[in-house]
Amino acid sequence: MTLRLFLCCAAFLFSNCTATKQAKMTRTNVETIRLWYEEGWNHNRNEELLERVFHPDWTDGNPLRPHQQEGLDGMRQLIKFYREAFPDAHFTITHLFGDATHVAIRYEVEATQYGEAFGIPATGKKFTSTGVVIYEMKDGKILQSWQELDLMGIIQQLKE
Repeated sequence: MTLRLFLCCAAFLFSNCTATKQAKMTRTNVETIRLWYEEGWNHNRNEELLERVFHPDWTDGNPLRPHQQEGLDGMRQLIKFYREAFPDAHFTITHLFGDATHVAIRYEVEATQYGEAFGIPATGKKFTSTGVVIYEMKDGKILQSWQELDLMGIIQQLKE
């Protein structure tokens, strides 16, 4: 009877520890994504936060740009592209949730086009749009990302 009680207690403690670790990783993952948008994009700290937020083996699940590199150098290229084209981009997080391995975000973005983007020369026009990104996380960092945004809506606003 004592052995059975010990095994039950051990199983309970182990499952409780696992649940606690998963809850902690979930909070870490969600806060990593919040940091990337609120501090990285909205306060122009992308380069400073890059290695803290992205795993060295990061890949883009659906790259928008041809010949896009992967890893931290690939993200540096994306940051440069977006900062040159839309330096005043501001993101508002409307939905943010996750678990121990994935985070999903829905955002609203407002920006002005000051540089070439998507085959369109700088227009000086402002646009608004929304997007959804799903992130696969590893060790509290972004390992892979899949973004869906209304690219046709953005292009239409820039060409009007």
